[in-house]
Amino acid sequence: MSLLDSIIELGHGGGRDGLSPWFLRRLKQQVTDGLFPGEEELEETGSSLIREMRDIREQAGVDGAVLALSGRAGSALAAALLARAGWRVIGCTFSMEEGATGATPDTAERGLAACDALGIEHRHLDLTASCRTLAAETGGTGPSAPAGEEALLARRAGLRAQLRLLALQDQAIAEGGIVARTGSLSERGAGLEGGLAGAGDLAPVQSLLLGWEIPWLARRFGLPETLWRVEPGAEPWGEASTLEWDVMVFAVMEALFMSPGQGADRLPALLDIGGDGRARQVLDVVLRRLDRGWLHRAMPVRLRHPSSDRLGRLNALDRRLFRPAALRREEDLLTLPSDIAYLAERLVQSFTASGDRLVTAESCTSGLIGASVAPVSGSAAVFEGGFVTYRTDMKTDALGVSSDLLREKTPYHPDVARAMAEGALRLSARATVALAVTGVGGPGPDCGKPAGLVYIAIARRGAELRVEEHHFAGTPQDVLADTIRTALLMALSPPRGTPRVGHGAER
Repeated sequence: MSLLDSIIELGHGGGRDGLSPWFLRRLKQQVTDGLFPGEEELEETGSSLIREMRDIREQAGVDGAVLALSGRAGSALAAALLARAGWRVIGCTFSMEEGATGATPDTAERGLAACDALGIEHRHLDLTASCRTLAAETGGTGPSAPAGEEALLARRAGLRAQLRLLALQDQAIAEGGIVARTGSLSERGAGLEGGLAGAGDLAPVQSLLLGWEIPWLARRFGLPETLWRVEPGAEPWGEASTLEWDVMVFAVMEALFMSPGQGADRLPALLDIGGDGRARQVLDVVLRRLDRGWLHRAMPVRLRHPSSDRLGRLNALDRRLFRPAALRREEDLLTLPSDIAYLAERLVQSFTASGDRLVTAESCTSGLIGASVAPVSGSAAVFEGGFVTYRTDMKTDALGVSSDLLREKTPYHPDVARAMAEGALRLSARATVALAVTGVGGPGPDCGKPAGLVYIAIARRGAELRVEEHHFAGTPQDVLADTIRTALLMALSPPRGTPRVGHGAER
């Protein structure tokens, strides 16, 4: 069976005929782009997660993990990964008030089956009396509270979720261990990560897709077929299959990352949905659920002190003195916005396919464009290096930009960006594409030019050099981020015009 057919079988519960033409076309492309990894890569993903959780267990000195078993593949896989990493795993199922979501007899039975398959301890906790008491104690509403049956059901679901979490935390304290989260990336986007899935100290499956990676790994680790087999219409959000959800979310991300500034109303056109009614229906479901869950995904909001990043410094202190190596990451120093990292990955993929090699010449961005490309796997084959020419004299000394031009027109001029790109390409014999940036990052104006004014030039051997003027708004960080995004998008756009740059030779 091909990779494409395996994905459809596990994530959609049927063959290719079960997917609309738009979904089939998009899935094929996403498989080609590596968004849905093959089986060898999934084997390594599972092994890598196990190694990392084994390191955390050994270095943190904690080996007990309590988690809620929801009867679905995500929670069962989280338990499997923890058990294989040597954790002492306790799987919990619950009884709640009649009709409570996530606490049905079938759910408990499936949770017990997962425990039996994995050889881990099972505990069933009856919270019915506590749930009824709490519901009675908190029955009142304030003057601004939403009314109606839907609002009441949401409140009851929230109470049940918090009770389950309290019970899990109590069990973890009793065992001297931690609570493991069981939510997947798909559930996080759909706003389904609360309650059983969304709270805890360690999240084994939070980056995995419910429409492919989780069921494949669950099957690979010997979990019962009733846990990983997807049946049409049995998805947690009902209106879309897990595979349709994942494909659509990836497509929306790509459309918005590749077209900054576009809103939700433009998505049907950006996604080229056309007359595919199923794709339009799922798009509406995805946008509605993403909108419903954005606040939950953003919490807790981290507010910085006006004069310094005190929380960041405390985090750095923990990282330096107390945090075990398995949890010690320099993410605050080197992390780029995810959409910029995505564009950098696309650029490396595109240049690898075309045989292009990039050189950068940066002023206001001070090497950040190059820094966004360098960490990408395979960048060594396409990134020659860069010139950081922040001050005016460096533009002359390093790139050969005319001092008369800089004096006459200031460093913030399209002709300066053009000269920087030409100089970088001239000085980099193996490069075929040069990106150059000069502008006023802010917070205030400079040389009579307003903050946010940026010129970006792209020079390709054998094509017309192009310079764009942009006016970005916001803080200096906002301006620089928008500059990097736009520069990467320009490099990804196809060349146009007649040969005018470099030697004009065809590669």
